[in-house]
Amino acid sequence: MKKISSLAVVLFLILSGCVDAPDTIRDVRELRQDHASYFTNAAKSETVLSEASQARMEEDYNIIYFSVWRQNSPFHALPDRVQKDFKKYIHKPGYGENKRRHPHSWLKKLQNNASLKNYPNTLSRGITTRNTNLRELPTHAPHFNTPDGDSSAWPFDNLQRSSAPANTPIFICHLSTDKSWALVETSFTYGWIPVEDFASVDDKFVKDWESGHYAVIIRDQISVLDENGGFLVRASVGHIFPLTEASANQWQVSVAVADRNRQAVIRRGFISAEAAAAKPLRFNPVNAAKIANEMIGEPYGWGGLYGNRDCSSMTRDFFAVFGIWLPRHSEDQVKEAGAYINLQGLPPEEKEKIILARGIPYLSLLWRKGHVMLYIGQKDGRALIFHNIWGIRTKDLAGREGRKIIGQAVITTLQPGQELRDIDSASGSLLDNISAMNILLPATPEKPAK
Repeated sequence: MKKISSLAVVLFLILSGCVDAPDTIRDVRELRQDHASYFTNAAKSETVLSEASQARMEEDYNIIYFSVWRQNSPFHALPDRVQKDFKKYIHKPGYGENKRRHPHSWLKKLQNNASLKNYPNTLSRGITTRNTNLRELPTHAPHFNTPDGDSSAWPFDNLQRSSAPANTPIFICHLSTDKSWALVETSFTYGWIPVEDFASVDDKFVKDWESGHYAVIIRDQISVLDENGGFLVRASVGHIFPLTEASANQWQVSVAVADRNRQAVIRRGFISAEAAAAKPLRFNPVNAAKIANEMIGEPYGWGGLYGNRDCSSMTRDFFAVFGIWLPRHSEDQVKEAGAYINLQGLPPEEKEKIILARGIPYLSLLWRKGHVMLYIGQKDGRALIFHNIWGIRTKDLAGREGRKIIGQAVITTLQPGQELRDIDSASGSLLDNISAMNILLPATPEKPAK
């Protein structure tokens, strides 16, 4: 009887979730987290993207990237969109970094400082001089839906729209009343940034900057130094600089800094030769694996917070190295570029069969609402993906929702975490919820479902 009671206690502890589960999910434990291990010797020399096609994609990339310097009015930051950013928080003040609800005066102060009655009040060109965050409202303070819970609080700050690296071309739409914030557009989105994070540019600067020869960073967290070895900016995979000189040990690039009048001037910057490549880096399996391995294990960063990446910024930076343009948000990435393949409504087995048959490793995106993944090939007949993922939905016996946190860039199958006792099976796996695939080759795409 005593033995039976002990077994009952153990069973109760297991079912109640009181026995520690492995720190990482089975896919991450058992699949090699090394991209180079997933292609054969024959695949190393495989050509799936011709030099001519890649050159055309690179040309398109540069046209879009510099398009903000051709503007004379807002393109993304239209007046109704900017007003809507404020209106949606009128009845949802949310919670701050201290887990206390924002007072009602919080939004009113931000609205007064934004002074949108005369929007836009500044129409000019600029360039970021620091790595910066594009905020939905002119404040560094966060806005969380609840004071607790990983799906609606930290790190999911509703005001974090995106990050933008130093030396990103911008169009300046508006300055706040206190002149400390500017509403700017990049080629991929818009948001408020601190005025100290950018400088204005003139025609001469633009002409010098658009040299037609660019270096792209292929290592993460690299310091760009001046001629005296002093720090200029921090750069990571996908960041772009005009290339002025290359040698075996060191590359010289142009770096934009602000003078005392907040006008952009060009300084000489120096990068280790192993940290940069002439843009675009030739796309092939070896180079794709090399770039992806730079990102593997990187912590998840919602909207680019803390200098990290979320799912769509990871895919965007990965493809930037190869001169392939992607929009910022996951849904736009799969619907606005490449060849669109609709997978919605198909059984999971059929979806995976299509992915394996039609997907091109490292050139195919998979998308479910709110999440984008890079298809990298297969192992034992199962599709493999590379993605930066926050976690997997769980639900305990009491019906409480939670997350099994992954919180980093990992290689998994399309059904990560299926071994978890408390997985929320009702929400479905990634494979269950995948709606589309996009093959990033110059082609006429299928029309995405509205």
